[in-house]
Amino acid sequence: MLAKMGIAAGIFLSFLVVVIAAAAGSIASLFAGGNGGSLTCTPTGSGPGGATGYGPEQISNAATIVAVGKQMSVPEQGWVVALATAIQESGLRNLDYGDRDSLGLFQQRPSQGWGSAEQIRNPTYSTTQFYRHLLAVPGWEQMSVNDAAQLVQRSGFPHAYGRHELAARQLAGAVHGAACTGSPTGAWTVPAQGTCTSGFGPRNGQYHRGQDIAAPIGTAIVAAANGTVIDSGPATGYGLWIRIQHANDVITTYGHNSRNLVQAGQEVHTGQQIAEVGNRGESTGPHLHFQIDINGRTTDPVAFYRKHSRAGLCG
Repeated sequence: MLAKMGIAAGIFLSFLVVVIAAAAGSIASLFAGGNGGSLTCTPTGSGPGGATGYGPEQISNAATIVAVGKQMSVPEQGWVVALATAIQESGLRNLDYGDRDSLGLFQQRPSQGWGSAEQIRNPTYSTTQFYRHLLAVPGWEQMSVNDAAQLVQRSGFPHAYGRHELAARQLAGAVHGAACTGSPTGAWTVPAQGTCTSGFGPRNGQYHRGQDIAAPIGTAIVAAANGTVIDSGPATGYGLWIRIQHANDVITTYGHNSRNLVQAGQEVHTGQQIAEVGNRGESTGPHLHFQIDINGRTTDPVAFYRKHSRAGLCG
């Protein structure tokens, strides 16, 4: 009997490793649908505990959720929130249907600004979007799993997520070894969730050198692409800014921040939170001033994103 149990456990462990490896291979799209490059996700090992009752697709999607969370430096509590949400919304399946136009793991809706139907059906994209919205919720780490999930999803069933917390924690433990190593070289993601206001070009007799994105104070600002922080601190007019050097002589600037989370010389990756939206400096309200310079010359961020990111900037 013990021998049979040992064989069964060994088979299950082998199955789980294979499934997670398959998940790793499937995470090959950009965080926000940018062009060029792909994530290479390789599990570093995990155990089978608590993963019973889930099929290959569900384990694969759970591994994706954990791997993307690691890549974005999301605390483990965030993985649990995401897993509980996906269990409730889709049963951890990448659905091509749902209520009204809801789709994918998290039943996100194109009509509500989550992305195109094609993007939402990409587990890496939809997971990234979930985490970006979660990180923008002030104090989410001190909330219950249910409340944090509900503030992201705004579901008609606001108390449905908490009942999946135990299963989510067990799954997080089972696929804990899933991790993304390497980064996409051509990935560009939107730096903050908000409403585009003042754009690039002439403004009140002056020339506005970036794109403003209005958002509440404390909203997460993320690195638009991989790069190295070259400045982080006070700046005239901007109050508090961050500047990041990217490949091909591209520099991005993030201004009017309430708080910076990175320092000069630090390497950052696409989608990593670097600051919080503020209202410092010459500002008429809480927003992010997002600026792109190429070879020392400013360029229209919206036009740049049309060329470099399928997700687009400002719709």
